[in-house]
Amino acid sequence: KHQAMHDKLARAARAGEASPFNRYEGPEAPELIIITSGTGWDYSREAVELLHLQERVGVLKLGLTWPLPSGWLKPFLAKAAKFLFIEEVDPFLEGGVKEFAAQIGPEIGVKAFFGKGSGHVPAWGEQTPDRVIEALRRIFAIPYETREAAYDQKAAEWIKELVPPREFGFCPGCPHRATYWSIKKALKLDGRGGFVAGDIGCYTMGIFPTGFQQIKTVHAMGSGVGLMSGYGQLVPFGFSQPVISVVGDSTFFHAAIPAVINLVHNHARAVLLVLDNQATAMTGFQPHPGLAVNVLDQPAPAIPMESLCASLGVPVTILDPYELENNTRVIYRALQETEGVQVLILRRTCALVQGRAGGYPYIPTVDPARCLGDSCGCHRFCSRVFRCPGLIWDAESGRARIDEVICVGCGVCGQICPRGAITLEQKGAA
Repeated sequence: KHQAMHDKLARAARAGEASPFNRYEGPEAPELIIITSGTGWDYSREAVELLHLQERVGVLKLGLTWPLPSGWLKPFLAKAAKFLFIEEVDPFLEGGVKEFAAQIGPEIGVKAFFGKGSGHVPAWGEQTPDRVIEALRRIFAIPYETREAAYDQKAAEWIKELVPPREFGFCPGCPHRATYWSIKKALKLDGRGGFVAGDIGCYTMGIFPTGFQQIKTVHAMGSGVGLMSGYGQLVPFGFSQPVISVVGDSTFFHAAIPAVINLVHNHARAVLLVLDNQATAMTGFQPHPGLAVNVLDQPAPAIPMESLCASLGVPVTILDPYELENNTRVIYRALQETEGVQVLILRRTCALVQGRAGGYPYIPTVDPARCLGDSCGCHRFCSRVFRCPGLIWDAESGRARIDEVICVGCGVCGQICPRGAITLEQKGAA
């Protein structure tokens, strides 16, 4: 099928040459042509207009970048002596055009190319009109101050003045905060400098204070489990730190099952925590195979992740993230195992889903007689360390306080105060 593939590509290139999305705007004999596609077309036209280069610079938009519409492109390569490439991400179009230009060099002569390869366009980050302006300014030696730096500086000043400080954080009632709390305590009790191999999802915020900075590695969906397998192979070389891998329920089905199989097949020593909040919460609550509905919101058989793991001979323990002390003990015991794979499923519905389904059962309050504030010795432990958005420090009274607007009533905070100052009242209780 190799010849057939090349025949198809040749037909596609010919179709691309006739594409109505191919456009050129500019003089008949330009000094420079900007070769671009997509949003680069608008950025380039704006830059040319702002620099008043309409009589010197043309803008060429390719409606199809692969396969390269070389027949349509060739006359334009003969039209100018200089070319600037504006495209997002990698210099794909730039490389293809340079290759084609080298191939027809005897016909079009020597050309000068500017872009990511020459350093006139940054190799990373998003394209903007200011980036095009900067490249043209350097090529034509035009005195022009771009707005990007000045705008960024002014925006930073406004943000500092007008926007209150806010950090990345889990939602009030999020089961992940409770899970990371148990992980933090278990690793501290273990004392061997263990850490968490992370993954992509809401729980990635475990790298921040909201997850007590427990995650130390993040790469891609399902990669935390694979990395844990690799760490386990380092034991013969003196690696003694225990590693916990965390993965969400959606990512488990999407990308982690092969990695779990790899753990078992390679006799890895592994502690895997599946943070099952029964939602693809990070990207819009799309269903996944662990739920009883499909993408069309039709009834569908839910695939139990514990059954998948059990089919591989992996012991599974299902836990409630809100049971902090019990979870700390279970995670600690799992860390003491010297061989084999263990899966702990921390199952509790996402706080946003729970909120829509009727909310939580408690009304937390802070007993000012028990909360001693700065004089307690805990140094505002609840608001400084646990950091739930519903727990705030009231500087005027010198005590912690529940923010009734933000608090959802999950009741987890009642377990973490060393003074027992946070009391829980059942909603609807007389």
